[in-house]
Amino acid sequence: MAGRKKLDRTNLHARVAPYTGDKLKEIAYVLGYVHGGEGSTGQLLDAIAEGNLILIATIKVNKN
Repeated sequence: MAGRKKLDRTNLHARVAPYTGDKLKEIAYVLGYVHGGEGSTGQLLDAIAEGNLILIATIKVNKN
């Protein structure tokens, strides 16, 4: 029976803010992690986990 090739992948589910999924797809797309014409969050997370993409934390200071 012909079908889609089974990939050795793990599903990851997370509860995030309403805009986070779209923002992550946008970041992935800009960085070249693309699948099916849109940003691939899976590829983005793989790159972070493998050390191919380094995150730099910034602290936003609330100035009153």
